[in-house]
Amino acid sequence: MSFLSVREAGRKFRDGSLTPSALTDRCLARIAELNPKLNAFYEVFTGEARAEAERAARELREGRDRGPLHGIPVGVKDLIDVAGHVTTCGAHKGFHPPPAREDADVVRRLREAGAVILGKTALHEWALGVTSNNAHFGPTRNPHDPGRIPGGSSGGSAAALASGMCLLALGSDTGGSIRIPSALCGTVGIKPSYGKVAMGGVAPLSRSLDTLGPMANTVEDAWLMLDAISEPKRREMHPPRILLPRNYFFEEVDPEVARLVREAAARLGPVEEVDLPQAKTAWETNPIILLSEAAHVHEARLKDHPEWFGPGLADRFRGGFEFRATDYLRAVEFGEEWARSLLRLLGSEAVLAVPGTPVPAAKIGDREGAAIARVMTRFTSPYNLAGVPVLSVPVGKVDGLPAGMQLVAAPGADDLLRSVARDVTSLPL
Repeated sequence: MSFLSVREAGRKFRDGSLTPSALTDRCLARIAELNPKLNAFYEVFTGEARAEAERAARELREGRDRGPLHGIPVGVKDLIDVAGHVTTCGAHKGFHPPPAREDADVVRRLREAGAVILGKTALHEWALGVTSNNAHFGPTRNPHDPGRIPGGSSGGSAAALASGMCLLALGSDTGGSIRIPSALCGTVGIKPSYGKVAMGGVAPLSRSLDTLGPMANTVEDAWLMLDAISEPKRREMHPPRILLPRNYFFEEVDPEVARLVREAAARLGPVEEVDLPQAKTAWETNPIILLSEAAHVHEARLKDHPEWFGPGLADRFRGGFEFRATDYLRAVEFGEEWARSLLRLLGSEAVLAVPGTPVPAAKIGDREGAAIARVMTRFTSPYNLAGVPVLSVPVGKVDGLPAGMQLVAAPGADDLLRSVARDVTSLPL
């Protein structure tokens, strides 16, 4: 599927062939047409979005240009506060807070950049899950096959992008929640280095692992959004070396997914094979921190209203209580060592290419909870544990369903991914 890019829309705004109002109306019409089937948005800010688009158009006419995102329609994952609206977190209505009094830091930055906030996108309940099959709001569906999952937990953002409902969307990522839906829906996502994007006004899952990042239909659009929501520190970087792991990331993976990733990596430059002996341990360690912290976040809710959680979710959260303090501290120590090992391997000159998910999108209801999470997070959650930046890009299709590739840089080396992104955009899909 091909839709107008942020850069293309900006050019049209400035040459007068398109207005922010017309583009916003186009997105709203697309939502009205497709959202009843796909369930990508939980709430649409129709009146507010049109008012923001008109203001953006007026500012551009008056010569006030806020930059590349001026007038661009954006979806916001519904665990991020937008002033005047309830942040549902995809949870039971009994858990819903009053409307937010102010915007989350990241939404404030989007408004300062002139973006038009279209509404709240769907997610897996409390962001703990990879299907976005929500017990309280219904399933979100993959635009490539509505009988299949879009991934999660940022499934609504990916589905909205893949169906042309918006040009950009915000996602969050604690174990793969940006990269899994990006891979399954054929979109682009960036999990930045831990701490690069401010988390104020965002409902937490695991404070040590949570990250916010951009989701888009093109690599360039994703970087434009990341610049708007963070403090960009651009450095000129040479084209990186491309590394492929010999072990783990190409084990227990669909052969076609593996082939597409290997071929895409080879098109970026000469490929070197490397060993990652700690990768499996990193995957097994991430849930110790995630679930321990998530259990702490939800302790009162689990005590007062366990019946308000979707099927199996309360038990998954309670699993965090089973870890001891020594388990948690040992996991933190391992995460620090894992990050150091990636820094030694990648340095400032190499990126690692791995599949986004082992398999394409499953059918809705095929597997849920921990069973599918263990499959889908195998290649993503190790990098949350290390806090490293990851770019997720589509590399083709397997039986008509998208497959994705992750490009991983060392801690803090987000700009290295920007340098390789120029080549990624030319990959034939």
